[in-house]
Amino acid sequence: MRLFEKPDCGLCAEVYRALRRVSLDVPLDIERVDITHHAATFDRYALRIPVLAMGERELEAAGVDDRTLASWLRA
Repeated sequence: MRLFEKPDCGLCAEVYRALRRVSLDVPLDIERVDITHHAATFDRYALRIPVLAMGERELEAAGVDDRTLASWLRA
């Protein structure tokens, strides 16, 4: 699972903490992707971060609670 984020993003940090809590019940490997390192990635996600991606599925995760994250990860 990828977490698209950028430095100094409070929402991104909040989602990462939520993922760490959820990972206690739902085993997952979190790959953190800094969108500022690649122009194309930045262009795609700059206005949407934090975004979670698993395969072809994406979730704009700002403000999403732990239960919703867990459900999305299990689906």
